[in-house]
Amino acid sequence: MFFYLVLLVADLILWHILIRALKGRNIVLWFAVLLLKAAVTAAFVTLFFRIVLYRGEFAEPANAFRQIQMGVAALLLITSAGACLTVSLIGRLAGSVMKREMKWTGITNIILFILVMLFVADGYFRQRFDIRTVRQDVTVPGLNQALDGLTIALIGDLHLSSWHGDYDRLDEAITRVGKEKPDLVLNTGDFITYGWQEFGMCDTILSKAAGLAGSFAVEGNHDDGTYYPTYDGRYGDLCREMVKRSIEKSGYTLLRDTAVIISHRGVRMAVAGVETHGHHLDMSYGDFEKVLNPLPDSLFTILLLHDPESWLLSAVSGRIPQLSVAGHTHGFQAAIPLGIWSPASLIHERWKGLYEFKGSHLYVTSGLGTMGMAARFFMPPEIVILTLKTGR
Repeated sequence: MFFYLVLLVADLILWHILIRALKGRNIVLWFAVLLLKAAVTAAFVTLFFRIVLYRGEFAEPANAFRQIQMGVAALLLITSAGACLTVSLIGRLAGSVMKREMKWTGITNIILFILVMLFVADGYFRQRFDIRTVRQDVTVPGLNQALDGLTIALIGDLHLSSWHGDYDRLDEAITRVGKEKPDLVLNTGDFITYGWQEFGMCDTILSKAAGLAGSFAVEGNHDDGTYYPTYDGRYGDLCREMVKRSIEKSGYTLLRDTAVIISHRGVRMAVAGVETHGHHLDMSYGDFEKVLNPLPDSLFTILLLHDPESWLLSAVSGRIPQLSVAGHTHGFQAAIPLGIWSPASLIHERWKGLYEFKGSHLYVTSGLGTMGMAARFFMPPEIVILTLKTGR
């Protein structure tokens, strides 16, 4: 409840600042700004009561989605209230020094509120659905010529409840994956956020994209149910089993510290997956030696991870696979324009894109869904198409 109390205080501060800023101004401006502010407050209050009065299954998709909608409300209220309060304090300090009233603070606060509201609304209504198809060639030294041009469709971090009310958009994205006719479809996990119920009927959507040589997935750290509010071991066992069933119904081969050898274009290759569990700063990973040691060094291997931080841990097996893929970071769902820098870089050494280490490659996708807040800012959701190229 402390979280909601902070938001209520931020909302009241914002009301106070805006009413003072509008004093004596044009009636049209006064009406327009207060109407916008009333809409923000109404949305926050409605969401608050729908969350605290809800008595159904917590992981029901609509309720799970409300949690990340509240994240957007929190971002809007705290950012706008904080910015306006800062401007007001600076104006008051400057006024006391210069011995006169700083009239610019009022209009500045009005502009700030409108800009923040428009920015957050764009992240919620447009940017989180602005799905990009990213194409990346990966040169693999020693790759069999028969695998030259092999295509991989990489997706991850679906957080399926984040599509509640907009499953048609998820359907469009998965249909786009299918139209690429990739050789492999790889999914780096986090199908859910809180509980297995979020999966709903999405297996019927996810099954629309399949690789010619197979579709493979690993689970993310959310998929074992540990983010469920009343999690215990019994719920965890149930969640893992139910998520496993839904993933497999979606057409994937689920890799839980396992590897499979497939034949494609007359060439044998391995697809392996290592588990990820835990929460931020307390992550744990599966058994790399168990997964990778049985595979011949000569066998081209693709390793599915969830958290890119675990990539170099595969070295304990004696070798790092030629290609690894991961997700998890979401690119922080935010970056400066053009995606040049993201706060994700402060947390993850490898947070988006292609990385290389001693001839082996890792690709990290920023994912398709959202969590924490139902919005993205200059960090669009993505479908990644990797094309393998032979190299000396």
